[in-house]
Amino acid sequence: MQKLAVVGGGISGLALAYYLQNDYDVTVFEKDKWGGKAYTQKVNSYLLEEGVNGFLSNSPKTLELCEEIGIKPIKANENSKIRYIYDEKLIKIPTKSIDFLKSDILSLRGKLRVAMEFFVEPICDREESVEEFATRRLGKEFTRRMMVPMLAGIYASTPEKTSMNAAFPKLKKIECEYGSLFKAMFKLKRGGQPSGELHSFEWGMSEFIEKLKEKTNAKFIKKEIEDIDELKDFDKVVITTPTFEAAKILKKYEKLSSLLKKIEYNPVAIVGFDYEEVEPISFGILTVKEKSLGILMDKYIFPNRNGIRVMLGGARYPEIKDLSEKEIIEIVKRDVEKITGAKNPKFTWIKMHKYAIPNYSLGHQKLVEEIFEEAKKANVILSGNAYKGVSFNDCIKNSYELAQELKNES
Repeated sequence: MQKLAVVGGGISGLALAYYLQNDYDVTVFEKDKWGGKAYTQKVNSYLLEEGVNGFLSNSPKTLELCEEIGIKPIKANENSKIRYIYDEKLIKIPTKSIDFLKSDILSLRGKLRVAMEFFVEPICDREESVEEFATRRLGKEFTRRMMVPMLAGIYASTPEKTSMNAAFPKLKKIECEYGSLFKAMFKLKRGGQPSGELHSFEWGMSEFIEKLKEKTNAKFIKKEIEDIDELKDFDKVVITTPTFEAAKILKKYEKLSSLLKKIEYNPVAIVGFDYEEVEPISFGILTVKEKSLGILMDKYIFPNRNGIRVMLGGARYPEIKDLSEKEIIEIVKRDVEKITGAKNPKFTWIKMHKYAIPNYSLGHQKLVEEIFEEAKKANVILSGNAYKGVSFNDCIKNSYELAQELKNES
């Protein structure tokens, strides 16, 4: 049986090890903690996620993996469907067409501009930023009011810094296949909301990581790999670390290392609070221009949670990486008070990620192609959330697909 080294024990590395445990002699190396940013902190009576707090049930591979390892996801309650935007005031995001028409989420002019999307010609022969795509199809007001907060919530990025083709390839494909997003909605008989329902685990995301590791027959070694030559005894090597770490490991391959360094990461601080009272009861609030990108009302959507979390920084406010924890907490306290009115939290917690989420910038897809070509020359395989999707579901799906390729080579 061939020996396989997996460098990086985040969700991508652990899922890959699970899928290949019967085909390779697998060893997983991790320098920090298993699960990476899919990690639940238990502080006193609080469960606080350092990163992702759940996943949508629209990806079969994630649900299949849960069933295989014997863990049952829990569905978020109805509060998870209530979401707000803050733009000088709280605005509830409508979920139905009739509610959109009645809502003050856009002006009458903005709504009429959105309706014109039906007649906008598709662009399929070049890459666009999210800002260019959304403004072209739906108007400037929609882009500012809807896409700015959405990009902050998903990628901690901004529309002008994000490639539509790389970050939302399905929407770009729909535009080109059906000619318009509205035409696709009518033909597919689907609304504009993401499919699937939000799920997590009873005791947080770490419960899934622990179960996945328990069900994987592999060697798990806590060790930082600093050079690819440390792994010369393995038949195959898969590196799932962030790209700046992969660049260090692969420094002997100068071109590959240089390409890996081109992928930027946005800094994000996660600040946890508990207030006597905080409203609105909902999934949370995304902002349009505040330094705090969004407030996640975890206590209202999943059991065994009794706090809220606030995301701060991203491409909107990259200076966060140079601030002290005290300075960050003070900024967030002021934002929470301004947005919700809540004061004087009885509990405070913070986790700083200086390199939180890879930014899928313009040219990302071409850059990834170049990286993979150079990796093939170096006889190294690269995987993880920096290349073809940042979500929990993407990581599992991509690991499954990579495993199928590697099984054919074992």
